[in-house]
Amino acid sequence: MKLKVVLLGGGSGYFQNVLAELAVIPDIQGSSIVLYDVETRRMGWIKQVGRRIFDKTGATHKLWSTTDLARALDGADFAISSIGVHGPGYAWHRLDCEVCARFGIIHTTGDTAGPAGISQALRIIPIYVEIAQAMKKYCPDAILLNHSNPMAPICRAIIKHVGINVVGYCHNIPNDIAWYGEVLGLDPAELEVIAGGPNHMTWLLSIRHHGRDVYPELRRRIAQGEPPRGHIFGREMLELFDVLPIGCDRHIIEFFPQLRIAKRPEELPYEMLWRCDLLDRVMPPDEAQALLERRAKGLEDPEILPAPTPESMGRNVRAMALGVEHLQYVNTPNVGAVPNLPDWAVLDLKCVIGTHGARPLFVGELPPQAARWSLAHVYAHELVADAAVEGSRHKALQALACDSMMLNFNEVEPLFNAIVEAHGPRLARFRKRSR
Repeated sequence: MKLKVVLLGGGSGYFQNVLAELAVIPDIQGSSIVLYDVETRRMGWIKQVGRRIFDKTGATHKLWSTTDLARALDGADFAISSIGVHGPGYAWHRLDCEVCARFGIIHTTGDTAGPAGISQALRIIPIYVEIAQAMKKYCPDAILLNHSNPMAPICRAIIKHVGINVVGYCHNIPNDIAWYGEVLGLDPAELEVIAGGPNHMTWLLSIRHHGRDVYPELRRRIAQGEPPRGHIFGREMLELFDVLPIGCDRHIIEFFPQLRIAKRPEELPYEMLWRCDLLDRVMPPDEAQALLERRAKGLEDPEILPAPTPESMGRNVRAMALGVEHLQYVNTPNVGAVPNLPDWAVLDLKCVIGTHGARPLFVGELPPQAARWSLAHVYAHELVADAAVEGSRHKALQALACDSMMLNFNEVEPLFNAIVEAHGPRLARFRKRSR
């Protein structure tokens, strides 16, 4: 079957893995793969890397690029998105974290929760809604596979305000299942896991091995062992809540007021780093760009992973195109899978992936102590989604006031004003208007 697959944000380095995964699917050879971006330089490098990947794997896909969204989407079967609003060298993302730090809010991730997460949502959701509206016009039956954050608000805004089929992808749950296997000394592929909740705030509800409940043993080993860096706060929550949060501490803690313990980066608990310091420790943007350019020019081989990434975009496209169903954790509307959260809430759930997109399996109710925090998060991000689409300053302020990091309503508006002013034209529509 020949498909048309559009890669939105075609200059993203993430698409190197996606192109490699699409290259090795025999059932869709000869498909048209389209890179779309508003920035042509990096997209050109990704196109060159993609062609080298296709040459190396023997793929017969046609790969081309465009800055014309209508041309890219016209007649598409699938669109895969990896769009960011972090800015050159993460400058805009750093700006959010630096402004928040002036108010004693020390972000550890800043892409989903807290004032930095809200800022990112207000900047990225309008872009996604515009793309979704174009999809509704030029390829109404296409499925959007989203890889951008904040995951739940983006997907919810598209579903609520546009109505196309969108599925969200995150590697948090697969990564933690691998960790559970390490802790238990078992093959992660043999673990039967039931989990659910909003993206980056999911909960491990059940874990079994060959039919045997191994949650008590997992809990015992986590409690008695020395937790690896990144799971210290998670262990503390397990001891208190009797349910393990999924993901690393830097994501989890931003959904709870405990983060406000720190007033300065050096005061962060649980051996965590301020987001700006963490960015300095990963590959600097100029180094990543230089590596991409070397691969594009043939000075370095493109990376082709021996196994699919946790998001498994190639496998998902195959399942959705051909009906070769499989199970995977993705972000999709709840529709009754977790009865004590709203049906419309976008949750990270185990789903059947097929021609319909994603259909969640029944999970059951979250324990009250987990549901309380999850429900608050769901409704706060409902306000974020609406604020971003409507350009509503009032709803944006309400969303920030409902965020778990905000301990005092009096700090909400001054902080929001500071973020808006720092971003200038990017958030201009949220400025306070003089009467």
